[in-house]
Amino acid sequence: MSKKNSLGNVDVTALEGLASSFPPTQPSTLKSTKGKPEKDVTITLRIPPRIAKDLRIKAATADKTQREFILEGLKLMGIDVKDEDIADRRKS
Repeated sequence: MSKKNSLGNVDVTALEGLASSFPPTQPSTLKSTKGKPEKDVTITLRIPPRIAKDLRIKAATADKTQREFILEGLKLMGIDVKDEDIADRRKS
């Protein structure tokens, strides 16, 4: 006997069988993109000039890019930032 639901004569068992033939849609079960680096997302942030100047000075003093300096700060705040995310990505 087929499962029925409140939609009338819909054969839920047949639908379940059909659904199982489709590829998974959950991110954790999709093909891994391992080996391909994620593309960075650009964000725009407006900050006061004095903070921008201080950021440039502190990053330069630490011999880091502003990006590296900010990502390290985010990591210290508990954001999941990996070392490979922080690495300088400028072309040598």
